[in-house]
Amino acid sequence: MAAVLRILLGGVCVGEKARRDVKFKSIFCLLFALLLSVGGVEAAIDVRVDNGVPLSPIIDDDGRMLVRTAFPLRVVTLAPALTELVYAAGAEKKLVGVSAYSDFPESARHRPQVADAHGVSFESLLAVKPDMVLAWKGGTRPGDIARIESLGVPVFVVDIRTLADVPRVVRVLGTLLGRPKFADTPQQFANAFEATLAKMQADHKDKLKVKVFFEIAQLPLMTVNRNHFISETMRLCGAENVFADISQTVAEPSREELLKRGAEAILRAASISKDSSRDSALYGGLPAYRNGRIYPLNGDWILRPGPRVLLAAEQICAAMDRLRAEDQNSSRTRK
Repeated sequence: MAAVLRILLGGVCVGEKARRDVKFKSIFCLLFALLLSVGGVEAAIDVRVDNGVPLSPIIDDDGRMLVRTAFPLRVVTLAPALTELVYAAGAEKKLVGVSAYSDFPESARHRPQVADAHGVSFESLLAVKPDMVLAWKGGTRPGDIARIESLGVPVFVVDIRTLADVPRVVRVLGTLLGRPKFADTPQQFANAFEATLAKMQADHKDKLKVKVFFEIAQLPLMTVNRNHFISETMRLCGAENVFADISQTVAEPSREELLKRGAEAILRAASISKDSSRDSALYGGLPAYRNGRIYPLNGDWILRPGPRVLLAAEQICAAMDRLRAEDQNSSRTRK
């Protein structure tokens, strides 16, 4: 299943690995080949409205209606996940500016950077002359959005809270940015994502549940509740968030409360610097620590609610399957 999203985000259907691995010989590789046969997604984007005929209004995830007369030609993204979503929609040729850490696909690294954790650099933004800015709800400062709009540049706000939002947003971006003429890349991506998601749900729905703690940070100790998309990603694999019931979406539980919850496994992003000497102080007393079940995940996959999140789900499912197999083997040994 990992091949599905990799194919849709730049292709791994070619090369030595593809020739060796039969799971790359899927319908999705044929789909990718079809896109190439029509001259590629990038060359096929319909970028203008004929005769200035107005397009249908479109509503963003902040409930605001955007009235358009043409497809945008120069797009800026203010979050790394937004950059990946634009690529998934096949509209990467329109990207003229991105936020810091927009590092996937590789070509995104070479786009001008116009924003970082401190906010938007308006000098850099104006230098790339955007006619559309994509903002992240809850991530882009409202003041920055208001200022961008005051400069005459429309802003479209995106919000991803669930796995189902990923294909939904890609379809919306296809409508917003102009769909390819020869192959509807946004729809193809969305369909493949939903098919992969449905298969993962079916494959893991009856598996034994595992009590899991997801570590966002160590200092202070941070985690998420059931409403966060990370928890939904975990649930795909039968990993039950031990802090699902807390009221805050992102919270700082005490160590005492963590010990009471008795996590059997710990998940965390491998990309975040860890002081392994703190693991004992934080997690000593938990079954997860006692049994060596601290599993690192690709941080970009699990922390960015975007096209690659199901690859993180595969990592989680593999870890949970490994844990269940170890417990089963241990049970057999004791017998």
